[in-house]
Amino acid sequence: MKLRNSLRRTAAIIIKEYKHIWLDPGFLFLTILSPAVLLTLLAYIFSFDVDRAHLALNDQDQSPQSLEYIHALTADGDVRLVATFQNYDEVVELFQMGRADAALVIPPGFGRHLSAHEQASVNLIVDGSDAGTAFQVINSIEQRTQAYVADLGEPGILPFDVRIRVWFNANLRSQFSMVPGLMALVLILPAMAVALGIAREKESGTFETLVTTPVLGHELLMGKLVVYLSLGVIGTLLALAVAVYWFRVPFRGKLGLYMLLTADYMLAVMGFCLFIANYVPSQRTVTSIVLLTLFIPSFFLSGLILPIDKSSFLSEALAFSLPSTHYIVISRGVALKGVTLVELWPEALALAGMAFIALAASILSFSKKLR
Repeated sequence: MKLRNSLRRTAAIIIKEYKHIWLDPGFLFLTILSPAVLLTLLAYIFSFDVDRAHLALNDQDQSPQSLEYIHALTADGDVRLVATFQNYDEVVELFQMGRADAALVIPPGFGRHLSAHEQASVNLIVDGSDAGTAFQVINSIEQRTQAYVADLGEPGILPFDVRIRVWFNANLRSQFSMVPGLMALVLILPAMAVALGIAREKESGTFETLVTTPVLGHELLMGKLVVYLSLGVIGTLLALAVAVYWFRVPFRGKLGLYMLLTADYMLAVMGFCLFIANYVPSQRTVTSIVLLTLFIPSFFLSGLILPIDKSSFLSEALAFSLPSTHYIVISRGVALKGVTLVELWPEALALAGMAFIALAASILSFSKKLR
């Protein structure tokens, strides 16, 4: 009986929220259309290079010359050797797991060609899902290769033939990597709407009326969460349609998995926004806090524009405390690489943990206000 009454009250809250949003054009735009509009604007603005290179290696020559060449590539630490591989299937796995940005193959006869003053060739396979990183990797390898040839100091040796292959983004279009990453930012807006909804009720005085009803705190929050999450999913589909059909971003993964992990991300962000709304009385203050704590840090700390600075524990901790950091990996991985939950479970688990903690804190703090 208690469960049935609780479900009835929650359903009433859901119906009320849908009606309020439908009659408020601003909230309707914020929850459904804003992700697609903002994604379109930001995708035309942002395109940056990065400064790192994680390299996997397959040295088939195993000659003194190949060892010297590898040392020349990695000596300054900007290009780091992170793994070795034996076949292209292993390269795909390394790229999907995000362990390597590129893979270098040194073919047999490399040292012999150098000793005979003949042109030596190497094969460079680059992960193009992050165009900025891909450009930097290519430039770094080519520059270090030219420096290595110059250091040989022997006339007659031709420059290396660095044969480059780019996977997942053959033309290295920056929008192909930026647009899926920007999804993490634009989906903050539908999540923020749930906090604005609570703040709006506080400002209008309807919140006090809800407090006097039999509706419990968790029923009120869950009702609002269902409404805004469902509308956020619709907004996600619209934004994804813009990415695929307008910007021609390839989508190689499973749509069901993408939407499931998107819901995971939105629950984490909505939980945080609900917690803020418990203590903030105005919509303007809610907007300011969300922008300062989620939106703006996601630009610079989440790996969207520049790679996460892992040399500093503080910057790395701040980055991984943002839900957007994990969702950017998910969005790029599913869309461009077609990865599955097997490769993305750490990010999915991190978002689920954030969602659980934030929602639990929101419900506990909110219920105290209703008593």
